Amino acid sequence: MNAAEVPVPPTGDLLVGRSGQLTASSTCGLDRAQKYCILSYLEGEQKCFICDSRFPYDPHTQPNSHTIENVITSFEPEREKKWWQSENGVTKFLYNLLFLHIFSLDHVSIRLDLEVLFQLSHLILTFKTFRPAAMLVERSTDYGHTWRVFKYFAKDCAASFPNITSGQAQGVGDVVCDSKYSDIEPSTGGEVVLKVLDPSFEIENPYSPYIQDLVTLTNLRINFTRLHTLGDTLLGRKQNDSLNKYYYALYEMVVLGSCFCNGHASECGSAQKTRGDVFSPPSMVHGRCICQHKTDGPNCERCKDFFQDASYGPPGQCLPSGGLSGGVGDDCPQNTEGQHCDGCRPLFSRDPLKAISDPYACIPCECDPDGTISGGLCVSHSDPDLGSVTGRSLCKENVEGAKCDRCKPNHYGLSAADPLGCQLKANKVYQCEEVRMRTTMYDVLSACACHPLGSLPLLPCD
Repeated sequence: MNAAEVPVPPTGDLLVGRSGQLTASSTCGLDRAQKYCILSYLEGEQKCFICDSRFPYDPHTQPNSHTIENVITSFEPEREKKWWQSENGVTKFLYNLLFLHIFSLDHVSIRLDLEVLFQLSHLILTFKTFRPAAMLVERSTDYGHTWRVFKYFAKDCAASFPNITSGQAQGVGDVVCDSKYSDIEPSTGGEVVLKVLDPSFEIENPYSPYIQDLVTLTNLRINFTRLHTLGDTLLGRKQNDSLNKYYYALYEMVVLGSCFCNGHASECGSAQKTRGDVFSPPSMVHGRCICQHKTDGPNCERCKDFFQDASYGPPGQCLPSGGLSGGVGDDCPQNTEGQHCDGCRPLFSRDPLKAISDPYACIPCECDPDGTISGGLCVSHSDPDLGSVTGRSLCKENVEGAKCDRCKPNHYGLSAADPLGCQLKANKVYQCEEVRMRTTMYDVLSACACHPLGSLPLLPCD
């Protein structure tokens, strides 16, 4: 099974069918109707509106409801009339008899809780208002117990995230701060895009544990940490209308991903007794892998009963337990062999830069079969103690070259039928010299009476 044959489940929007698993820490109008305004230079005569999210959005009866499920992609007409919106932000003033308390409402989070482990590809956010001046995206692989950051975004990375490297990542998995998606323009319709695996880096083995750890998650959290403002929020309580103009608002959120099956499934089904909408839409990405290759488990992470792990991970396979394969490796993938499929077949050698689970871990020997022992064999793996190097050809006695494809000096006629590979040239001086090396002087004189200056070409030495 080569790389092209590794089954890949289809990718889709993980939000579809999971509105009940999407939450926001702040939503306008949840407890009571709230006033909000737009910037005065934006088009339209009306500048202030009412948000009332006590009931779900309905274009006819509840057009002012801006709950978080509004961000899930739909193909309704006039889609731009539906969005999620946080409470008015920046600062909140609370007075008691002695003190003025100021609370920041810049910090708002959106969270998606998945029922099983999934694989994430892209996150795309389309904003109705300014994009955040600063934000970060986190993930959890243990259902929210611990969190790790995917990426930071900020207009001023040094000010917002002073301990984080800014600019271009230097390698796959580097956590950096990106300023590309945090400018104050455009004022509406701006996007923030997260690509989990940076396409500028080549990934040799997408099934390595390191790469799999980078792309999997059970929970996704987006933290907005700073709003863009125009400098009118510092004027105090008398300018309360200025505070009503600043909040986070999203038209759409797309979480592209697939079920995570360790390369052992091409489709996934719905899991029983798991969270999700009551009626699953046709485009919903389910999380229960329909496993192939004798694998089992929610993510095809183990072998079925009576099968054993054979260098697990694509294109690794599960073989019958008890040595039923006889160690021959007939069921081993892509030019591997052995009871655990951890060696290369004859006429192949191990690429030292690839894991044995890689589809191209065993590469063909580049040896001339006429000049090598056993018709093209090469060293299958390196052994420093023996001084052997993987891929090196095993030449016959009178043959040389990295590929055993030429005769040694003063030899000719490379042939598969010749056990030495090549014959000594028909020059009696050379023939007699070779004879002298292998026999006594008496044998030489009796077997080959050669002229001191050499015999004529092609004359037998008898």
